Amino acid sequence: MASRRSGYLLVCGGSALFASTGVVSAVAFEGGVAPIELAALRSYIAALILLPFLLLVARRIRRADLLPIVLFALIGIVLAQGFYYGAISRMDIAVALVIVYTGPLLVAGYQRAFHAERLPLIGYLAMVLAVTGVAIAVLGGSGGLAAISLLGVGFALLTAVCFAGQAILGARQPLTLPPLARTGAGMAAAAVIWIPLVPIWALPLDVFGDTAAFTGRFDLEIPVGAAVLYVAVFGSVVPYLLLIMGLARIGPGAGSMAGMTEPVVAPLLAWFALGQVLTPLQALGVALTIACVAIVERQRYRLRRVPESYVAEL
Repeated sequence: MASRRSGYLLVCGGSALFASTGVVSAVAFEGGVAPIELAALRSYIAALILLPFLLLVARRIRRADLLPIVLFALIGIVLAQGFYYGAISRMDIAVALVIVYTGPLLVAGYQRAFHAERLPLIGYLAMVLAVTGVAIAVLGGSGGLAAISLLGVGFALLTAVCFAGQAILGARQPLTLPPLARTGAGMAAAAVIWIPLVPIWALPLDVFGDTAAFTGRFDLEIPVGAAVLYVAVFGSVVPYLLLIMGLARIGPGAGSMAGMTEPVVAPLLAWFALGQVLTPLQALGVALTIACVAIVERQRYRLRRVPESYVAEL
């Protein structure tokens, strides 16, 4: 019992750290780091930290493993994080994240189309209600449709597609590698992909010593470099390690439910640290979507013959 309790705490803690990256990312944006630059920096730093775990078992990587690793890095890391930062730099974190978290619905659709995975009726009803919740969250803000960043919504939708791709491709990563080495392989490939897009020598390192402030309910300034380092270390490496340890104790089914901590915690942090306030209608839409996506994930887990071995993250 104590082991399962600690497992839930580890998974929820990892998800909460993932959630905190949106708030800290906003500080980095405020300090002069562009969204695409932050996405690249996150991959560069995380790859450097995880490289030793990859090098220890690099001989286990086969030639057939390279394409799945590269595709996962391109879609699940480079594009997913690039689009995500583009979205949260243009719209409230909570609304962006609730759009992104419709990704599991796309995975369910993929499994239905290509693997004949049939959900019970409640699963399909939950999918419809989840999309309804997204519409309420997006359109229910003060100012209505005129206040919506269509580009931000577009980036969030693209992130949801990439988030689904991350889940599908993540399950195809080489199982001959331990989890941290698998993550290291993806991050290393992502870092290589980022080099021609955001070269290391073109990164805005000159602003790292500047300070930027949280714009919410308290006046706190932190160095821009510290914000970037937090996003890479406490937004990627540490939460991934916590999730691995937690899932080993409670299993992937319970872990997927506990992992829904992220879209719950992120709006609270955005309200507290950045002053981003949802209208009651938006809060209702967010809650409806989160609950319905959790139902779909639970139904999908009951149908899985083989436990999925990835940890999706943003």
